[in-house]
Amino acid sequence: MDGFRASEDLKARVDDFYVRYVETICDGNIAAWPDFFTEVCLYRVTQRSNQERGMLLGPMFAETRGGLIDRVVAIQNALVFQPRALCYVIGSIRIIERTVDAIKARSMFSAYHTLEGADTELLMVGRTFDTLVFDGEALKFAERVVVFDTERTPGALIYPI
Repeated sequence: MDGFRASEDLKARVDDFYVRYVETICDGNIAAWPDFFTEVCLYRVTQRSNQERGMLLGPMFAETRGGLIDRVVAIQNALVFQPRALCYVIGSIRIIERTVDAIKARSMFSAYHTLEGADTELLMVGRTFDTLVFDGEALKFAERVVVFDTERTPGALIYPI
């Protein structure tokens, strides 16, 4: 893994993709979130202990963009929760591998939320393990596995990471 070196152009494109992804969520444009994924995709949020045991359990899971759209509809219309501002900090983005068809990448993140009238709180920290593909000129996630460090699922996990 340490022997792979991505070109500066590819690294810049991947970094920009990740930044646009978190900006979309944090800016409240949740309806555009599924557009970052291929039609058939994997999106999973899970605890580190489940990931290490090879268990697919977790509080968020979808295998198609349609499943992600369902999550958006639930956030916008069905879920009852106190309004909040989100801030996701993403960093240490590293391209692990580049094949003809895909880019394997990983990153570290921290997620914060601020409820109306309250102080900012750390929601979770963790890592992502992603497979990106080109859809024309645009990058998209074919797979995004978000692994957070705590054993407990944060009760305030409403929005995607």
